[in-house]
Amino acid sequence: MIKTINGWRGFFALVIVLFHVGVAGLEEATWAGVTFFLMASGFLMAFKYPMQSLDATGYRGFAWRHAMKLFPLHWLTLVMWLAAMAMLGLLQVKPLTLALNATLLHSWSLTHAIYFSLNKFSWFLSTLLFCYLCYPLLARWYRPMRMRHKLIIIAVLAVIDFAVLAGSDDYSRTALYVFPPVRLIDFVIGITLADGFARLKELRLAGQSKTGTDMELASAALLSAIIWTLRTTDKALLPWSDAIVWWVPVALILVGCRMYDRREGFIGRLLASRPMQWLGNISFEIFMLQGIAALIYNYWVAPVLGHFAITDAFTTVSQNLFGTEPNLLALFILPIDILLAWLVNRLFTSPLRRLLTH
Repeated sequence: MIKTINGWRGFFALVIVLFHVGVAGLEEATWAGVTFFLMASGFLMAFKYPMQSLDATGYRGFAWRHAMKLFPLHWLTLVMWLAAMAMLGLLQVKPLTLALNATLLHSWSLTHAIYFSLNKFSWFLSTLLFCYLCYPLLARWYRPMRMRHKLIIIAVLAVIDFAVLAGSDDYSRTALYVFPPVRLIDFVIGITLADGFARLKELRLAGQSKTGTDMELASAALLSAIIWTLRTTDKALLPWSDAIVWWVPVALILVGCRMYDRREGFIGRLLASRPMQWLGNISFEIFMLQGIAALIYNYWVAPVLGHFAITDAFTTVSQNLFGTEPNLLALFILPIDILLAWLVNRLFTSPLRRLLTH
């Protein structure tokens, strides 16, 4: 794992949670974060598994190993969600919805009530699983192609994506946002970046400066510029804000992280710090447990805090100091989420991963 990429994972996981609990101004960064997770997965997998062919037995082994990276955490969070809803007397589950969720097929449904059902954030694992299962085929048929042919394929897919999204309403756009074949292009771009980086190294064009400060600043500036543009163009770019507009800045981030690995600039050193690495290591758990953390706060923590007037005290202090009411959801849900993520990672995910790899 490249430390700076892991740090970006931790950063975007926090941004996504804060957006979902109502912190204003993070919508665009959340879209960028989802694109980053998918592109980074393809980018890192291409370096780790430079395979060109697999027989049936090899493919089954690859599929099993990568499915086991996703299913145990998914099943645990699904059971936790169902248990919490049952304890609150709110559990209403249709058999088909539960079956599709349990098998990570629900993001294929194109129906909002299914792909965002139960623990709604598991749609991402459904999409990521499809990308994992496609990788051996991409490694065999796509990666050996000439780079110009790969770029032509990506350009054609981008044009199709652009045209389809341009005429879509909000409901259709959201369905396409989680639909695995649509999001596969992010994963494929990540793979292509890895192959392109290998070519740059052959030509000795990669990473000539001593540290990555300039490229880190360029990446951050481009990301910020796109966010500012989306906010100031009266939603003119909205149809393509879920993925397309983030491909270039995320690509710059990933290539910069790989190019200046262990030669980071000041942004990279911050991302490679122990706190950011710790957050990166539990980023999947942070993402998957945010809905459960919200349930815990809303139904068990908030009533207690309100009973002892603690929330009123926070509101009073915030109004006196800053003239605004605090975002109590962010103030309490994020720490609950991080604590849950750390416990699940320490007691479940990491031990299970060690067991499966031995």
